[in-house]
Amino acid sequence: MLLDGPAARIPATAASTAGTSTAHPPTTASSTTASSTRDADPLPEPSALGQAVLLGMEIDGVQRQIQHLTDVLKQLRRHRQHWEAGGRAEQSVVRVLVGMDDAGWHVLPDRRWPGTRRANIDVIVVGPGGVFVVDVKNWREITVERGRLWRGDADADDDVRKLLDQTVAVEEVLVEAGLPPTEVVPLLVLARRKNVRAQLDRVTVLGEQDLTRDLARRGARLAPDLVEQLLDRLARGCPPMPRAAAVTTVTVAEAPTSRSVRRPVARRAGPSSNGTAATESPAAIERPTQAYCPAPAGRPTSSEPLSPPEQSVPPDQDALLSREELWQELLDAAAREPIETWMTWLHPTQARLAGRQWSGPARVRGAAGTGKTVIALHRAKYLAARGERVLFTSLVRTLGPVYRALLTRMAPEHVDRIEFATVHAVATRCLREHGLADRHQQEAADTCFWRAWGQVGQFSVLPGLGLAPGYWKDEIATVVKGRGLTDFEQYAKLARVGRSTPLQPTHRRAVWELYERYEQLRTERGVLDRDDVLLLARDLVRESSDTRYDAVIVDEVQDLTCVGLQLLHAFVGDKPDGLLVVGDGQQSIYPGGFTLAEAGVAVVGRSTVLGRNYRNREKILRYAQAVVADDSFDDLDGVQERGRREVDVDRPGGEIREVTVSGTVAQDAALCEHLVEFHDNRNVRYGDMAVLVPTNAAAARWLRVLTERGIPAVSLKEYDGTSCEAVKVGTYHRVKSLDFAHVCIPDRNLFPKPRRPSESADAFRERTQLERRQMYVAITRARDSVWAGIREVPDSDHSIPAEIGHSSR
Repeated sequence: MLLDGPAARIPATAASTAGTSTAHPPTTASSTTASSTRDADPLPEPSALGQAVLLGMEIDGVQRQIQHLTDVLKQLRRHRQHWEAGGRAEQSVVRVLVGMDDAGWHVLPDRRWPGTRRANIDVIVVGPGGVFVVDVKNWREITVERGRLWRGDADADDDVRKLLDQTVAVEEVLVEAGLPPTEVVPLLVLARRKNVRAQLDRVTVLGEQDLTRDLARRGARLAPDLVEQLLDRLARGCPPMPRAAAVTTVTVAEAPTSRSVRRPVARRAGPSSNGTAATESPAAIERPTQAYCPAPAGRPTSSEPLSPPEQSVPPDQDALLSREELWQELLDAAAREPIETWMTWLHPTQARLAGRQWSGPARVRGAAGTGKTVIALHRAKYLAARGERVLFTSLVRTLGPVYRALLTRMAPEHVDRIEFATVHAVATRCLREHGLADRHQQEAADTCFWRAWGQVGQFSVLPGLGLAPGYWKDEIATVVKGRGLTDFEQYAKLARVGRSTPLQPTHRRAVWELYERYEQLRTERGVLDRDDVLLLARDLVRESSDTRYDAVIVDEVQDLTCVGLQLLHAFVGDKPDGLLVVGDGQQSIYPGGFTLAEAGVAVVGRSTVLGRNYRNREKILRYAQAVVADDSFDDLDGVQERGRREVDVDRPGGEIREVTVSGTVAQDAALCEHLVEFHDNRNVRYGDMAVLVPTNAAAARWLRVLTERGIPAVSLKEYDGTSCEAVKVGTYHRVKSLDFAHVCIPDRNLFPKPRRPSESADAFRERTQLERRQMYVAITRARDSVWAGIREVPDSDHSIPAEIGHSSR
């Protein structure tokens, strides 16, 4: 019989006494001890009942021990399962990251926590976007509330502090390499989760499936040589944990029909026990090429779960991507962000250009959408991070604030070392420093030209060419003064790049006489025009020892004049990494032109041609190319190139919506309905859409139309590059270097404008070529869709050429 309860706890002596006879009262503990000491008599043998009680007590004790060991075993098994789950979670995250190897990223799993003997860091990721300390958690229910992370009802603040401590330790390892602390980013990654993103001070909480997208959005912040230095530091300061020395293989089950490829987990070497470099055994990853494309990242509120349980990724779902799929995912991830984020996205294959070293002036050119401007921005960041003073310039006045805002998003710690100014603003400051700025009076100078035209030009052979007087004003500004010509012989034999209307010697002599009369009137009044400002500033900089800039980056160089580029070149000369010019002759939308050779800028051996379009979806690019397919162009080298260039497209699809309208009222209604539909039904941000028109007057009218219909809108004149929920409205000229997800072009078939009655065939051809390039620029601003308004034209109206009428698309 087994005893339970108080009886099981009766002392043995008491039990034996109770089992014999009640005639002998039980002895107390004190008396028993005294008797034993006195007489040393042996205790009597217990009775059978007493033996049973003793055995029952022993059995009970053994059972309690078994129960305790069983509980311990269950607890150990749970711990083992947790560790195994954690290990699988870490491997899962490493598998997601390893595909980024081809994009210049390096994955360092299971690294020693600096300053500790046995503690580890789950993963360190190093690449163009920075250094990331990754802590992987296999958690399910988490929320962010009042600035704290909660795992169910438990406060997870200790885990956040641990990750911050790890990040600080990694920062200390890398500080001597010159890496700013802000470039080391702590990431708390939730395994097998997606659509998760939250910010806790420095710590970013992400789902596993959101990780590559987040890293891709960082762009190229670190130069390749700095990345190599950081990897060497981490190999010494954060070596692999001891168990990483063994060769391991992590295998993902292959889908029956998919093809497998292998990629190394890490390629860096850690120090061995004897201080020499020990090669870290790569973990081979076998994964199918079928991509898993996560949905657009959500934006959870601070008091809601970061991700509902049903959105967790099934264990057997493979999320790894091939190199091409990875790059496509990076591109699509950037496309899901506001357009301002998109405009700073740099494809990994182009990242090396931002940090490339050139022995002298360099050039990056390519068709629309190939990433020229974003390379220029990342180049500016790279140079500023080296401590250099950088001038980033273009012709369009409103682009400076936009560039500054974009670069502030990319590198707020370096933006103050970069000056964003137009070439005319830079020239005006040079004159101001010499007390000459007040002489620039453009309106007075314009008056001088029109007086010269009335006195000389209108009585010459020039009106017979069927060109408006403004053409000759541009001829003087861009060809004569824009090149700094000083005598007629220079002009007489000049190849007028960018001006296709042929001029006979008598015409050139008439132009020169008009120019001389204009200069005489201008000099008598003591005023300078904008081209004089550039000329005078160029000469002042050439004569001085001005070293205010270490580097100059020129965006949309094709829109400058020759003298304008000479001024910028004068600041840095031919020094290594001094001058970078970026542009595309096919996007020249201003009269005139020049060659780099005329400007004295030699880029032989330092010129890069970009041939892949990352912006426009294929249908949009082909739609834009059709506009200029038959127009050749000069790309600043004096050689005519075909209008339809061979360009690879990274993003298939796209939407072209041509809507035929009967008049102004119908077009207003159709365009506004389109904007509202995209915003309400397709969840498109108003800030990612634009309405583009040829003139400032048309832009002002469309601003009124949108505002009256309750659609938020902002003029491109006021747009400063910061995200805002308003449709951008502006001219084809103002939109240079900008991107939008969706573009609307009213009166698409009315531009180029019809031939004027007095316009010669040569003049009409030159003007329409220029206007078609402007239309090409407008269409190529669209990333995903183009809405085009097509005005109905009466059959009796033959003033609109057939080739610019309603498209059959």
